[in-house]
Amino acid sequence: MWNVFEYPFTGIAIAIITAIGMRIYWAFRPERKHRVYNLIPLLIILASVAVAYFVQTDNEKIRGAINKGIKAFEDQKIEPIREVIADDYSDPFNTSKEYIVAYCQTMMQRAMVDRVTFLSNEMVIEGNKATFTAEMVVKFAEESEISKMGKPFLIVKASFHFEKTADKKWLINNCEVLELDRKAVNWGELHS
Repeated sequence: MWNVFEYPFTGIAIAIITAIGMRIYWAFRPERKHRVYNLIPLLIILASVAVAYFVQTDNEKIRGAINKGIKAFEDQKIEPIREVIADDYSDPFNTSKEYIVAYCQTMMQRAMVDRVTFLSNEMVIEGNKATFTAEMVVKFAEESEISKMGKPFLIVKASFHFEKTADKKWLINNCEVLELDRKAVNWGELHS
């Protein structure tokens, strides 16, 4: 069943079932019918939409962090990248938050991103840790160094490891590039 906090459809289905049940009940007991009871399904629908809108799930927070990072690359702004990376960030090549932020800044200058489109993605959340693996098409801006070398787009598969902080934020504490144009790579190959 759908997560009530992400999709209002569960509440809408309950409201429809409630409305049908009330109609059937009133068919056998018309003396119990009151106009005010017609508001019950509407209230259920409003409550489910409000819950889906105002309550942000872990899934939505993680996707929000990913989208914030992608938007930062598209807008050429480093500060949003800094906001979604954990202070204890570490990967096999970038041993700290400062190194990965510097690497991202260098990439922004060399490989100006025009648009990122997801081909596929998968998320696994286990307690306070999560992994988001995605395959994306990265389209480079025409003035980008990579685009000028004859590579207007690249298919990138990457895995982002998240950790939930005490204030309920999900921050990237590790990431790895798995494939470029469907060929396996690692951080060492990217930096050489």
